[in-house]
Amino acid sequence: MCPETNLSKDELIAIIYEQRQLIAAFQEEIAQLRAELGKRGGPPSWAKSNTPSRERVPRKKRANGASRKCVAAADRMEHAVAVCPECGHGLSGGWEYSSRESLVFPRATVRVVRHVCLARRCGVCGTTVIGRPDAAVHGLVGKARIDARGMSLITYWHTLGRMPLRLIQHQLRRLYACALSVGELRYILNAVARAGQSDYSSLREVIRGSPVVHQDETRWREDGKNGYVWAAVTDAVRYFERHGTRSGIVPRDMLGAEFCGVVVCDGYKGYDPLACQLQRCWVHLLRHGHDIVTRYPDAAEAQAWVAGLRAIYDAAIALSAAPGYARLPESDRQAQRLAFQTQTLAHAAPVVASSRKEQANLAKYLTRYVNELLVFVQHPEVPSENNPAERAIRPLVITRKVCGGTRSKHGSDTKMVLMSLLHTAHIRGIDPLAAVEQMLLGTPMFATN
Repeated sequence: MCPETNLSKDELIAIIYEQRQLIAAFQEEIAQLRAELGKRGGPPSWAKSNTPSRERVPRKKRANGASRKCVAAADRMEHAVAVCPECGHGLSGGWEYSSRESLVFPRATVRVVRHVCLARRCGVCGTTVIGRPDAAVHGLVGKARIDARGMSLITYWHTLGRMPLRLIQHQLRRLYACALSVGELRYILNAVARAGQSDYSSLREVIRGSPVVHQDETRWREDGKNGYVWAAVTDAVRYFERHGTRSGIVPRDMLGAEFCGVVVCDGYKGYDPLACQLQRCWVHLLRHGHDIVTRYPDAAEAQAWVAGLRAIYDAAIALSAAPGYARLPESDRQAQRLAFQTQTLAHAAPVVASSRKEQANLAKYLTRYVNELLVFVQHPEVPSENNPAERAIRPLVITRKVCGGTRSKHGSDTKMVLMSLLHTAHIRGIDPLAAVEQMLLGTPMFATN
């Protein structure tokens, strides 16, 4: 038996009266909370927010939306149900309920065209006239069996796509039902390289006339023998040559005896014979400083020395990038460069004889090449690092890992021409496929001024 059953009538009435008062109080509190929740802007007074309330600002409309834009459809397909699934009654008409976009890739095979040249004899004068196909209209390149568009596609896959010839052979068979031998693919690449020789030579002339050129080199094997690919890079040119040596005579011959610009390079001694101004890469230099910090984490003196070297570089970069600095007289900028060089020498001198070999070697490097480290202070248009050449040569490094190199000098020459032409077109925003196709039909790949 519950204890409440023993309560008297007066006690039960008192409990009921108390509960009525509690219910009335709760209803009043609930009404207040609902009123506060109904208000817009900010939480109710009893809620504590972790972030301060802010005034609502209308959302700024984006200049370019992030959504994918619809393209004009070539075909329209309507899908409708002809018979009602419930009662079997025929259906017609209707309205657009929804739509979607589908990209349909063509499944076309190559189209074989036989060009037959007819000979006709004039009945008046007896002259025999033979009809010849227009190469530009029909995309014919010499005696090649593949048209200019197909040769351009194969060149694009092999050069920018870094696809081996066997894979290209497989793709042509799968996509276009076209069976070509590996030898014929090599013939096509060699033909494209021969057609691009004049454009390739023009790129070298552009390099030789440029005020700033980035240079770098990487290994490239030819017929199993070691060699090097040398790159000369500007904002609008990617130029490559393969040589069997890493001697300093190579960059000198690439640039020519009359080159009077600035060469941005790394710390390799092979660039020392160049008679022009050099700007050594600070990224490589600071990377050696980072190696010192990593190797001697407990050497406070070495860490402070590397930090001081970085401070010199940061100050020089900030000065050369300051608004209006490039418009100062060159004599003033030269004075700033000499001041930074003096500061660099003073920073390097105390640690030339350091017991830490890495630190001593870096100090000796600073002392030896101090005249080639701060050219960018006197000439703000010259970069302080060689990243453009590093990025330009990276595709060759990846290609080398895929194919291991080339098998002959002829193959190396073809590779250098194609890499130079297609990568130059790519950085200039030119469609490489269309550019190579037009070049094969007689139009220069790059416009000359």
